[in-house]
Amino acid sequence: MSERRDLLIEIGTEELPPTALERLSHALRDRLAERLTEAGLDWSSLHSYATPRRLAVVCKDLLTKQPDRLVER
Repeated sequence: MSERRDLLIEIGTEELPPTALERLSHALRDRLAERLTEAGLDWSSLHSYATPRRLAVVCKDLLTKQPDRLVER
């Protein structure tokens, strides 16, 4: 079985409007989930966080390596 690790992605920003924080943090989390799934990487949970100057997502137990796959071109 492949190794798993936690991943933190944190983006520093200029002052974000407080009314947009929840929407922006969920959008970052959801897009990250889509991209990880497309890459064939599995995880146990994603948690998003936001402040007016920072957006972050913590991905727990992320596979550190994509599974092998055959691609014909």
